[in-house]
This record gives sequence, C-alpha cells and structure tokens, in this order.
Amino acid sequence: MALKKLVFQPGINRDRTDYSSEGGWYAADKIRFRQGYPEKIGGWTPINFKPYTGEASTIIQYGTTDNNVIISIGTNEKNYVVLGTELYDITPIRVVIASPATDNCISTVDGSTTITFNIMAHGAAINDYVTISGATSVGGVPAGEINKEHKITNATTNTFDVSVETAATSTVAAGGGTAISASFQYPVGYPTTTFGYGWGAGPWGRSTWGSSSDIAVAFPPRLIFQEKFNNDVIYNIKGGDIFYWQYTPTISERAVELKTLTGSRAVPEQVGNIIFAFSGHLLAMSCTEYNITETDGLVISSLTRTTRLTTVTVTTVGSHGLEVNDWVLLQGQAPSAYQGEVQVMSVPTADTFTYEMAYDPGVDATTVGTYKSIDYSGDFDPLLIRWANVDPVIGPQPEEWKPELTNTAGFLRVQQGSQIVAAHRTRQEVLVWSDIALYTVQFLGTEEVFALQEISDSINIIGPNVVAEANNIIFWMGNDKFFAYDGRVSTLPCTLKQYVFEDMNKTNGRLNFAGINSEFNEVIWFYCSATSDSIDRYVIFNYEEKIWYYGTLARTAWANVGTIKFPLAANAGYVYRHEDGVDNVEDPTSPSKPITAFIESADIGIEDGDAFVLTKRVIPDVNFVNSSTSSPEVEVTVGVRNFPGARTDTEDVAGNTLTRDVVTTASVDTYTNQVFVRARGRQMNFKIASDTLGTQWQLGATRIDFRPDGRRG
Repeated sequence: MALKKLVFQPGINRDRTDYSSEGGWYAADKIRFRQGYPEKIGGWTPINFKPYTGEASTIIQYGTTDNNVIISIGTNEKNYVVLGTELYDITPIRVVIASPATDNCISTVDGSTTITFNIMAHGAAINDYVTISGATSVGGVPAGEINKEHKITNATTNTFDVSVETAATSTVAAGGGTAISASFQYPVGYPTTTFGYGWGAGPWGRSTWGSSSDIAVAFPPRLIFQEKFNNDVIYNIKGGDIFYWQYTPTISERAVELKTLTGSRAVPEQVGNIIFAFSGHLLAMSCTEYNITETDGLVISSLTRTTRLTTVTVTTVGSHGLEVNDWVLLQGQAPSAYQGEVQVMSVPTADTFTYEMAYDPGVDATTVGTYKSIDYSGDFDPLLIRWANVDPVIGPQPEEWKPELTNTAGFLRVQQGSQIVAAHRTRQEVLVWSDIALYTVQFLGTEEVFALQEISDSINIIGPNVVAEANNIIFWMGNDKFFAYDGRVSTLPCTLKQYVFEDMNKTNGRLNFAGINSEFNEVIWFYCSATSDSIDRYVIFNYEEKIWYYGTLARTAWANVGTIKFPLAANAGYVYRHEDGVDNVEDPTSPSKPITAFIESADIGIEDGDAFVLTKRVIPDVNFVNSSTSSPEVEVTVGVRNFPGARTDTEDVAGNTLTRDVVTTASVDTYTNQVFVRARGRQMNFKIASDTLGTQWQLGATRIDFRPDGRRG
C-alpha cells in the first residue's frame, strides 16, 4: 500500500477536457482559494428590512459629515437610499396634476377592485407609479385605499387604472372630490433586454399609422450610474437625464432633475453615464451636444424691483411662455445691472417673470430694453464627452455646463467607435471605452482643461459596468475575452474563457457587472448564462494568485468595502453584506439556509491510465475554522472510472449497469481521522462538498491510500 498526497494546482480549468486537466480542479461552486487551497466562500445577510422594488443595477455606500452611513440604490423602477435598516423612496416626481384637472376624476364599477382615473394627458404608462392624495371615498372604496402610492395597471392617453383591495359596491362615473392631487413618478424601465412588436416599436414612419412592428425591437434594460457628491448623490439614467438628490438627516427629499436646480445651465440630456474626475469635474459620456439658440422675446412693458432690491419683475406685452429655470438674455436695459444672461426664478403670471441681479443698482430701470429666450438643447452625439465647471473658489459646480472663457466647462469627442460604452476613474486619469477603443482623459489644468489620448483601438467591452480596478490595474470583460490595463492593454489569460463566453447570454451583456472583494484579492464578474435573462453566474480572477474560479449566484449590483466594512451586493429587493457569517440569509424574516459549496478535481490517471488501482482509505485534511456550528461537516467523494467518457457512477462507458458502485461518499467532521472507501478504476477524481448550516471549511493536503489491482476491468 502507499499513501498518495493529493496536491492540485490552484484555480479551475474548464478550457481543457477533464482528463487532460489532470492535477488540477475542474468544477466548483461557491468556493475560493486561499494560498492555493480551496475553501467555502463566506455567507451574507440582508441590511434593509423592507424590500426595494425592481432590479437594482447600482449601489454605492458612503459616510456623511454627520456620521450617517448611506446606501444609494438605483433600480429599473425606483431610486432608494438606505439609512440604518430603513429603506427610503427618493424616486423623482415627473409631474403633479391637481385641481381643476383632477376634479371628480375617479370612476368605479360595482364589484370591481379596479378604479379608473380620468386625467387628460397624464403622460403615464403601465407599471408607472402614481401617488394620490386628497380623494374622498368613491363607490364604496375607502379613501385610505385610494390616497396612497399605486402601480398603474392599464393606461390610455387620458385615463389610467389602479387596483385596490376593497371591491366597489356601486358604479360611479365621476367622484373623489375637488381636492385630488396625482403625483406621477419618473417612468419605469425594463429590467432586462425586452423585445416588442407593438405600436410604437421600431423606427418612426416605418408603415401606416398605428401599425405594429414586423421585426422585434430590442428595448435595453434601464441602467443607473451614481456618484457621491459631498453628502449628496448625483445619478443618471442611461440614455436619459441627470438627477440630483440632496441629503438631509431625516431623508425628507426626493431626487430632482439636475436641470431644475437654481443656477443649472446647459445641462446635457440623453446621457450615457456620468463620472467625476479626480479634479472635481462632473463628466457626461454620450450625451447631447452643447448648443445655444436665441429667440426674440415679447415686448417688455416694465422692469421693476421688488422689496428685495435685487429681484426684478419683468412684465411683457402678452403671454411670454417661459418657465421657472429657463434662461433669458436681457439687452439694452439701463442701468446696465439689469442686463445679462439670467435665469427665470418665478413666473407669477402668464405675462410676468422674475430674475435676480448680481447687485442692487439703486434705481429702477430707466430703459426696459429687450430680451431673448435661450435654448441650450443640442443633438445627441454618442461619442461626445462633456464636463461641468469647477469654480476656483467654491469648487465643483455640477449644475453649470455652459463653456465660457471664465470657467472650465467644456467638451471633447472620441474618434473611434460608434458609441461610448463605459468610463472609469483612476487616481490620475479617466479611462473611456468606446465599443472598439480605449482612451485616457487627463486633467491638464490649462485652458484646454482635459486632454484626450487613444490607448488602444483593438479592444472590445461587453457592457458599461464590467470594469474594476485592483492594485492599480484595470480589468474588464470583453465580448469574448478579458482585458487588463496597467499602462498598456493586454489580454488577460483565462482558464475559464471558453466556459464563460460560450455559455453567456450576450443579448443581456449590458447587465454584466464587475466588483472587487479586496479582502480576498478578487475581481468578480457577474453575468447571465446562455439560457437565462437575468444574472445567475459569476467568474472570479484572483489577482494575487493569478487563478480563476467560478460559481452560481444571483446578484445584480456590487459595492466594494467602504464605510461599511463588508462588500455589498443587491438582489431581489435586498442589499446584502457579503462575507458576513457563513450561511445564506435571504431576507430578514426567513431562517438561515446552508450554502451549498463544492469543488471537484479533474481525473487523476494511474500509471498513464493503464493499471487499475484500488482505493481503500482517505485521510482527510479539512479545517473547520470560523464555523458557527459545533458540529460542522463536509462530504468527501472518491469517484473512479475506466475511460474518460464513462460516468463516475454505476454505469460503464457503454451505459451498462455495473454490479458495484464506483463512487464512494463519506462524511468528514472535526474528529474524522480516516475514511474507508472501496473504489477501483484506471482514473480517479476527488470531491469535497458541504450543504449544512454553520459550516465553513478549507481543504488542505488530503492523502489517499491505494494499491495496484491488476490490468483488467
């Protein structure tokens, strides 16, 4: 007899056959490697008690100046922040419609739990959210069930339906009173790539009015990109607007569109993603270009100062059509303090608006002059980079995007590719990916502000969130390989390349995302397998040991260790602290579940696979440190077979049933010295697995007791 120490190469290799990977590991789930030896990953626990709505595509964590810890979440339906364990809805309000447009706008049908709101041009769609207030009971439906947030179940141009718990006891055509207010939240988006054939799908004017699309049109998932700004959060919806959320200790504010803030000017729209440069400039990737269009205004009949002497009321001859936060250019006024480009502060009536002067001129206007309305809307450019101003005194001004000689706002344009896909901030530069090229945007501190330089035009990238940085090296997932950048671009060798990219749903590649688990030197990518429309797998590169491993886990967003000393991940309504405990706690109300983890070796040949070997005994080397149960255990399996194509069970390669088992499984706990098995074959593999609560394990150098057993099978 002989004791053979089982020493395997660290990492998983699935790009070779099982037999050709001899001496390595071939399959695994929910394990990692520490100093070359496999161990079960840590567990996770939820933070928020109440689940969020939708699929989260981003989470960030940070500390505030008053020592609170904020987690900001963006989903395809809503935006939230978590403070402590409480979840707060900060989704922006698109519009509020009130009396008289909402007077007695509610109708009911006897016996139905669906109520209909009749509001002209409400602008909402199915699955959007609306909050009703001020309504009285209608048709037997209590006011308390009406005056709350609802998810719209059906919508037309002038009506929408919601569901209530209590069925109406009578049919009412128009009810609810004259104090109804309807606050419509920003429209929801898709959680995954969704194909549609219906009205409105496809290019405008493709056929006759009202016809459906003949070809399925892909609607992309809604992705959110967030940046911390002081105590606040700035975020954008991909292909949409930029929003601003102002922190208060009571979390009393909702997010608002950045362009609605006082002082906001020329804010880009249809933004791909935002990112702060280390210089403090807020950058917008893929957005509308800077453009200025001036239109002559109406005749001004008077300009008067109010009791606040720097506030001016402008009265026009007729309805001016201006709105709050619009910009106008005043010319020809006297004194000159009344002149200049100013923002509309209020619109008291259809023929008046107000603005603020920089200082009090001491007298009313002696010459009223003229004005022009200013429109900063521009055409969308998928390769454009714009940035907001940084004032030398007050610092970043994310609301000021108009380039002037006296500020640092500006723009650049990427030359290679069809669109900007992703951006990542490093300590010295902002890296920008188009679909075929990588660029660096570097802060100059001169009149040009930033310089753009191409790094490589032979790369690709599968989605906007697949970039991660570790040890000053940038890693990202391409369409068919992994890349790294450390001053130069290189392809990252991967022993799981075929396994990952040939079994991936690339239609939903936009959902793929990367994260860092710095405690274990890991870059982790989550992705959709070929048969899944949602994230269900991950692949990890251990940048310290230069090895790969993989597993199955549903997560939609990740945040590295920060103010909270755990990496965070989001899924199915909850933000989880990872590496917290050793078990799976899915939600706050459910008991812990065990994490099923295993690792299995490739086949080990005996004397080049010629001789048969009888395996009789296993001497395990398993560490159960950090287990939370007093009786942790794992299962050790020894499987043998005679040919690479045979199954390691009770069938030979031809599918004939054998009279003996060729797999032996035994339990191993803290006190197990040895396990007796009986397995005979030309090739052997080894597996360790666990599925019990409280178990944490690391495998060491297990030994096998075997002897030659002839050459006949």
